[in-house]
Amino acid sequence: MKTRLIGMRTIKTALVVVLAYIVSSFLNDELSFSMIYAAVLCVETSVVSSVKIGYNRALGTVIGGVIGLALTYVPMYGGITMAVGVVITILFCNLLDIKKATGIAITLVIIIIIGSAEVAPSYYAIQRTFDTVVGIIIATIVNLLIYPPDQMRRVKEGFSQYKELAIQVVGDVILYGMIDGLEALGKSLDDVKDRFNALNKELSILRKYDKEEYEYYQHLLEFAEKVFIYAEAISLSEPTVRMTKDNHQRLFKVLSLEILTEDFVTPQDSTREDLIYNYNLAKLIAALDKIQRTKVFVHE
Repeated sequence: MKTRLIGMRTIKTALVVVLAYIVSSFLNDELSFSMIYAAVLCVETSVVSSVKIGYNRALGTVIGGVIGLALTYVPMYGGITMAVGVVITILFCNLLDIKKATGIAITLVIIIIIGSAEVAPSYYAIQRTFDTVVGIIIATIVNLLIYPPDQMRRVKEGFSQYKELAIQVVGDVILYGMIDGLEALGKSLDDVKDRFNALNKELSILRKYDKEEYEYYQHLLEFAEKVFIYAEAISLSEPTVRMTKDNHQRLFKVLSLEILTEDFVTPQDSTREDLIYNYNLAKLIAALDKIQRTKVFVHE
């Protein structure tokens, strides 16, 4: 699979740096590191996560600003002041369940403690807090307006990758007993789930995706999980188990997978292991058949 050398998130990150640089030049006498740093941190892979992360980091920025300002009035050695500020900031961010904002809050505390030695602490803290919030706003606006991520497209791409890998891995498991690919298949399934969860979050707020298409891929995800579960079950079978003729024919029909054997087993002649193997194999083939029948949706 070919991947782009420079993705859209990279381009948008570069854009927010330029915008933050320009805005900082207009608002301040000197460039604001906190504004540019905050803008870079807040470029996200989805519109909803961008707004949510932006809000959380803005809240973390206020916390960092208040803590940094308070500590500038505490007569302690600079290194100790920073250490105390870091600990307090982490505790507050954990308490408010905004752990992803911890980094930006800590950075602001340190910036304020270092910079306040040259100017009035209250002025410096307010200025740096304001700069950081502006950086967050810039990143959020860019992510909303400049080619916002299409979560449905990401789900389709992830599912297509999973389907191709599943066909290869299942063939290796059935033909050669090779199980090395199962780990990669599991990771690919997790990736599809992550993409679908991102779509879920966006769907509840933006509602810009087709409901029928959403439900279709939700249904396919269930079968994708079954493919992985039954492939794992097949991989645990004994090498001596035999296949039914019906499963043999269905394998060829669904996967074009032909196993050269005439030693088929009937339900009456099956051992317990044969029955379990063929049950799992039938379920696996059925799930594979479902995920291969991709439906095309036409959007007006």
